[in-house]
Amino acid sequence: MTLSRRALLAGLAATPLLPSLAAARDTSRLVSVGGSVTETVYFLSQDSRLIGADTTSLYPAAAFDLPKVGYMRNLSVEGVLSLDPSLMLAVEGSGPPNALDSLRAAGLDLVMVPEARDIDGVVRKIELVADVLGVPDKGNTLIRDVEIRAKTVSDAVSGLTKTPRVLFLLDFREGSLMAAGRGTAAEAIIALAGGQLVFDEFYGYKPISTESALGADCDVILMMDQTVERLGGPTAVLELGPLQPLRAAQEGRLISMDGLLMLGFGPRTPDAMVELAGRLHGPDALSVDLPALTPA
Repeated sequence: MTLSRRALLAGLAATPLLPSLAAARDTSRLVSVGGSVTETVYFLSQDSRLIGADTTSLYPAAAFDLPKVGYMRNLSVEGVLSLDPSLMLAVEGSGPPNALDSLRAAGLDLVMVPEARDIDGVVRKIELVADVLGVPDKGNTLIRDVEIRAKTVSDAVSGLTKTPRVLFLLDFREGSLMAAGRGTAAEAIIALAGGQLVFDEFYGYKPISTESALGADCDVILMMDQTVERLGGPTAVLELGPLQPLRAAQEGRLISMDGLLMLGFGPRTPDAMVELAGRLHGPDALSVDLPALTPA
């Protein structure tokens, strides 16, 4: 572990974000909240400790069989406590806050895992989970693999000559397009794949008008598979009234990807980078052969 990583963990241990990091803790009955946290546990080969997870924990397939404790932002206190966990790992943003307060008040050991928006953030996430679970060596092995794979993709992306403009749509409800702005996971993964998010004048996700989308003049529309399926499939999405005037929609340039892979910023982020880059720039523009990521 590098000095900077040791310093990071020392800093985290000194804050309320990660209570009692250095103290002995019971990690035998683990509930994981946040898909990227859950897949990190699996890639660290610590899944035998898992007794439950939230509904965003969709990878690997074995995670489907875990008892569910609700959506990460709407956790069931009763559902968590009914599993009698010894520890809960929850990604930053999980909640609601009163649910977390209730779990702490009930005596549950709760560790919050910072979100990530780049490879360094993924590394910190892995490092923290590995340290809490007492497997730092496995964490270092997984980190090395992630960093090598990410650099392979980044080197290939750096040689691309075009920067497609991407409109990321989180959802379409009640006639309103919900688009991504600055500071989002969508902006981050698009940049890592050699694209540019069209909206940089606002932060987070917000509703936009058809006129705003037209003014952005995107080359590609990007969405999550789950949203596209809920809206009836790619053809139905491209025929949505607010999207029909867009050049990208008229030319059928819609990309959809698995939401957890694309936006989760977990150990598989290099795979998301190479998939999105290949679909943004075309298979002939990017030549990357990533070896499979295996559990540490």
